[in-house]
Amino acid sequence: MPRNTIIFFCLLVLISLRLSSQDDVVFSSKVDTTKIKIGEKIDFQLDVILNQGLNFILLDSIFSSPFEIIETFKLDTLKNNNIFKLSKKYSITSFEAGSYYLKPKKIDINGKIFESDSILIEVASVKVDTVSKKFFDIKEIIQVDENNKGWWIKYLIVLIFIIAGFLFFKIFQKFQSNKVIIQKQDPIEKAITALKKLESKNLKEQLDYKNYYSSLTEIVKNYFEEDISMDAFESTSEELINKLESLKGSGKLSLSSQTITEFRKVLETADLVKFAKTNPGSEVAFSDKKVLEKILIDTKQSIPEPTEEELLKDKQYIESQKRKKRNILIKKGFISLTILLSTSFIGSIILFGWQEVSDTVFGNQTKSLLNKTWVNSKYGAYPIQISTPNVLSRQKSETTLQTFKSGSIKETLYLVLDVGPSNQNQNQVSKQKIVDEVIANLKDLAATNILTKDERYVTSEGKTGLKVFGSFDYESDGVSVKKEYINLRFVENNGFQNILSIYDRKNLYTPRIMERINNSIKF
Repeated sequence: MPRNTIIFFCLLVLISLRLSSQDDVVFSSKVDTTKIKIGEKIDFQLDVILNQGLNFILLDSIFSSPFEIIETFKLDTLKNNNIFKLSKKYSITSFEAGSYYLKPKKIDINGKIFESDSILIEVASVKVDTVSKKFFDIKEIIQVDENNKGWWIKYLIVLIFIIAGFLFFKIFQKFQSNKVIIQKQDPIEKAITALKKLESKNLKEQLDYKNYYSSLTEIVKNYFEEDISMDAFESTSEELINKLESLKGSGKLSLSSQTITEFRKVLETADLVKFAKTNPGSEVAFSDKKVLEKILIDTKQSIPEPTEEELLKDKQYIESQKRKKRNILIKKGFISLTILLSTSFIGSIILFGWQEVSDTVFGNQTKSLLNKTWVNSKYGAYPIQISTPNVLSRQKSETTLQTFKSGSIKETLYLVLDVGPSNQNQNQVSKQKIVDEVIANLKDLAATNILTKDERYVTSEGKTGLKVFGSFDYESDGVSVKKEYINLRFVENNGFQNILSIYDRKNLYTPRIMERINNSIKF
């Protein structure tokens, strides 16, 4: 068991003896430091040691001004036999310089009030550099015209999704309807139903009888067409009788001679009404209708049962029809989907440009670097914090110079970070010396036709440095490639930090990568 743990438990035993004899409570407070700068953190802790069974209530959890709570931690409990040690921890700070007392905290244990000690805290101010940094007056608020550029993009996207949803709904609806097998009405049922509807006809004029008998013969001929595959509509009454007798003689219909004779009489009456303009009377007309109903039923019953070969042909026909419908539906769906994708593709090109769409669809290594999760890390003994697509790997070095790299000169993006000691500040650094160093480094990388510019650079935190940038030619596998570079030099944290970034000029995404890297620099 560690020595500190043994000592702690011995103290608990001694305190337990004291508590058991005096029914006493130990209440104390402590901090990790009594001197901070404005905004720095203080860890404040309250400790209570008491017997089991005593009720503990913290009466004051608020810190008086100028102290503020940063974080409150859960109550920590440690038990040794019947003795409890309770610890409550706070992280606090102050944003006002001066010396202030942390007022005592109070607790209630079984109705008795206990207080901790007060603690003096010194809060030091932070020196502000008002000489080297420029300060400007707060500018007035100016009115800016509303940017309406591209307002129609969101509506176009919504419209495309609505059209796509509608097309897919229609395709799905047709697909579902194709699954439902629609049962066709039996020809005999359809014919009987049509004959019964003629009962409501009011026959007065000769024209009424003509239309009535025309409907009778049409219903019967339609039944013959559908159920016994007879060419009935193009046949005269005599030809129709002859075809029935021929079917009877061949054994395809087992009609009685009486049925054929009755059918002949009805057809003769119909011909007289239609062509001789006779008027048989309503009683005869409705009687002929009933005769035809009986003839149709007799004809249906006389049709022999289909053979297995005929049933197989019918099944094959039905399957072929289903396949045709399914192929037509697939073809329509394919055409609709092609139109939708083409419209979306063309619309995307109009909205975002060919390069963006092409890189999204077919992939682009540099765009993948831009969109991936970046690594945010501190590097070097004289630290600089920077975000990069890939972590910078430390290179072996026998000097105090620390070098971190990602990629190579042949790749689209190449990053080199050098960190080392420096006795100079930023104002003492020779600009020409840094420019010469950058040119020498580029030449070591086989760069030619080097063009160089330089300017003062300021980070998002207000840290100043020197920016050397430009372009050069690089020959890779016999092909000359135009590359650009940015070199940033800072002198911070008692050392210097040098970031060299090299990237292909014609790449659409590397400028955005460089902007993101440079904006992430912190010290």
